Amino acid sequence: MSDSRAPLPADDGIRGSGGSRAALAGLVFGVLYVIGFAVLGRIPKADATQESIVSFYSSQSERLLVLIVGAYVIPVAGVALLWFTAAVRHRVIALAGHEDALLSTVQLLSAAVYVAMLFAAAAVLTAPAIAVDTGAISAEAVADMKPMLIAGDTILVVFALRCAGVFIAAGTTRALRSGLIPRWFAAISYVLVLVLLLTVARARAVTLLFPLWVVTMSLLVLKRRVLDPTAGRVA
Repeated sequence: MSDSRAPLPADDGIRGSGGSRAALAGLVFGVLYVIGFAVLGRIPKADATQESIVSFYSSQSERLLVLIVGAYVIPVAGVALLWFTAAVRHRVIALAGHEDALLSTVQLLSAAVYVAMLFAAAAVLTAPAIAVDTGAISAEAVADMKPMLIAGDTILVVFALRCAGVFIAAGTTRALRSGLIPRWFAAISYVLVLVLLLTVARARAVTLLFPLWVVTMSLLVLKRRVLDPTAGRVA
């Protein structure tokens, strides 16, 4: 049976300096996600009255805010997460000297699926504002689109969180084995994985735990780069 932790060739570029600096993308993701969470959280929920829905979508400022977040903030946040994923992989390989192909693949795929779901949720939640803004439908008609709003929120709060849990599990295991993170943070991360995988649906605030973990991991990567005297060569 072949070992999935295959050594890397010396000329694969792993010992460049971009990996740790790119961990800044994790901080970007965290900030942008919180902004997106706050703005999209203003969208009327399933139990909102028709009056509140009409009032929200009749407001040009509210629609513009949703459009900016859905079309620009969330997409940039998703790209930043993918960049962060590559940065952590870069740093882990530099420290461990080999690649765990199985865990690396799981982490990369879970990140890609999470970002896809994030984009899908943002698109669904933003669509009514775009439709009203372009005159395709009236603000009153949005009240009949509650199932669509529920679907977008469910993608973000339920399904995307499961992928986030898998992402954290794979990333934590790889980072712990390489010595990138301390054991106390790994323990917290594994508890967080259980929370994200088992959390009750509709618990929207729980989604903030994922960007919090990403930001913390980014800070640990950047701190390791500062404290490691060889960071300029292997970070």
